[in-house]
Amino acid sequence: MEEPFLTRDEQLVPGKATWQRGQLIVELKKVSLLAAPMATVTIAQFLLPIISVMVAGHVSELQLSGVALATSFTNVTGFSIMYGLVGALETLCGQAYGAKQYEKIGTYTYSAIASNIPISFLISILWIYIENLLVSLGQDPDISRVAGSYAFWLIPALFAQAVVTPFTRFLQTQGLVLPLLYTSVTTLLFHVPVCWIFVSVFGLGSNGAALAISVSYWFNAVILICYVRFSSSCEKTRGFVSDDFVSCVKQFFHFGIPSAAMTCLEWWLFELLILCSGLLPNPKLETSVLSICLTTAALHYVIPAGVSAAVSTRVSNKLGAGDPQVARVSVLAGLCIWLVESAILSTVLFTCKNFVGYAFSNSKEVVDYVADLSPLLCLSFVLDGLTAVLNGVARGSGWQHIGAWANVVAYYLVGGPVGIYLAFGLGLNGKGLWCGVVVGSAVQGTILAIVTASMNWKEQAGKARKRIVSTENGLA
Repeated sequence: MEEPFLTRDEQLVPGKATWQRGQLIVELKKVSLLAAPMATVTIAQFLLPIISVMVAGHVSELQLSGVALATSFTNVTGFSIMYGLVGALETLCGQAYGAKQYEKIGTYTYSAIASNIPISFLISILWIYIENLLVSLGQDPDISRVAGSYAFWLIPALFAQAVVTPFTRFLQTQGLVLPLLYTSVTTLLFHVPVCWIFVSVFGLGSNGAALAISVSYWFNAVILICYVRFSSSCEKTRGFVSDDFVSCVKQFFHFGIPSAAMTCLEWWLFELLILCSGLLPNPKLETSVLSICLTTAALHYVIPAGVSAAVSTRVSNKLGAGDPQVARVSVLAGLCIWLVESAILSTVLFTCKNFVGYAFSNSKEVVDYVADLSPLLCLSFVLDGLTAVLNGVARGSGWQHIGAWANVVAYYLVGGPVGIYLAFGLGLNGKGLWCGVVVGSAVQGTILAIVTASMNWKEQAGKARKRIVSTENGLA
């Protein structure tokens, strides 16, 4: 097999020269050029369901409550799983691209889609019975009815997501982020009028909002399919090797299951946080404030998510190419961007802490409570950025299983119990719950930082080459 060609600005010599200023600047530029479009892609995808919730919320309070409940439930039981599983492609497609095993990139992607479809069928069966499930859990029957109907019309979106997420990783791992940017923004612009037409013009209410999401997701899927099929940029990588298909499916689940655990365990904890806030004294206030904090944190997270995707791409590409030194510098570049980004945005949030709440509520009590929690939220900005970058390293390197166990320890053995004790035992209420989140993020970041710092990059590059180039497709 021909050794991968390295451009002049990517050739690094071992030792201290790896950390030379000029080499770091080169990598900072490469990571930034990937991170900025991916951050925009993330926020465009994030806004799609938010717009539907906003439009449906103007119909009635019942519609808003049902849609909010259904959105939370479908995220936990469906979309988070789809999003998590395709983290395997960041390892497999990224390293295959670096190793110039182009034909395997398409095969990995198609194996992911083929694996996602039956999983979507299983999830859709659960969604059909959401109304009965919510009622059995003690939820209001009217709200449960709206939530169940909304989730039913979201089922086509789940199947669209089973196609969109693998193709997104297919393009991302090749550095083709501009097509993703254009398709995501186009889909968002398409979604706004479609949602308004279904909800207001056709009078479909919350069902129209869900149907708009499904239509928009399939619109995005069709665009991506057409681009992959007809673009010359994908000519080498869109092929399918039938002999490798079964082994590619096995590899997809080998990395996909722990990758999904990494994503879902963290995602689920925040949903549990909202449920716990409903058990506190003055639950209306506590739930409102924590929802504002979670929304703010989620909006901020799009930037670290973009950096995470960029670092994952660079690390996987360079490990697959047998360039551990460049992969190492990519991690450093991602951490540098994290330091700057978190310092700026946490400072802005702290400076504006007395006004942030007004973006969500006119209640003085809510605004003051948000201001009181702002220092903790600023700390979350810093820690979320760190864990996002290091999670990108985990996906790019192929040690998602370590990331999954880190989440179990950080959030469910440490952060969660600490938050519950502070909230209910010491009476800190919502502040105590958020302290648990901060502690969990700190533990997660510490574990991942230790693993990354002690990583043998040369060994990881060897594993990547063996994993991708080996004719047996070993699960190394």
